Amino acid sequence: MKAATIGAALMVAAFAAAQPACAQDAMASAAQGVVSSVEPVHVKAQIVGIDPGTRTLTLKGPDGNAVVVLVSQQVASFDQLKIGDQVDVLYKNALLVKAEKVSAKDKGVRARVDTQVYAPASGGFESARQVEVLATVQKIDRKKRLVTLRGAYQTQTLQVGPDVDLKDVKVGDTIHAVFVSAAAVEVTPQDAAK
Repeated sequence: MKAATIGAALMVAAFAAAQPACAQDAMASAAQGVVSSVEPVHVKAQIVGIDPGTRTLTLKGPDGNAVVVLVSQQVASFDQLKIGDQVDVLYKNALLVKAEKVSAKDKGVRARVDTQVYAPASGGFESARQVEVLATVQKIDRKKRLVTLRGAYQTQTLQVGPDVDLKDVKVGDTIHAVFVSAAAVEVTPQDAAK
């Protein structure tokens, strides 16, 4: 399935207010396709933020970048994690599935909509999160297909999906971006890993 098609399906699902159950099913199926195309990543990082309501951790990796990771229900020790903990995490990096420049009247205005779905996925990644943002492009690494976006709440580096065309996007542009990430299935405090 092409990322552009997946992005369109995610957008339709996110805004389908008339049939929320159908929208959740469509988004779950689209998210599963996107998430299955990204390789899992192991990272040693420091917890710099915890949101128990959404089961998300903000992690600061060895390169100084912050990433928000949804934590699977499989991780029973979530409630024992604390800000400042050094952890070893297995997760899937967020995949950018849509990036469109916004009109001049919307430049500088940042917004964010998070949607979480639970669906069977490969390798134990049973839930996914879709985030839709209006963000400013901070950096583009075209060779590695990475883009750094400054959104409403934070700056995040994302892997660019294979069908997302960034040729007309440049640093400083405000874009409407949609990305999907899978829940982390392992979060191990580094002291416990010894």
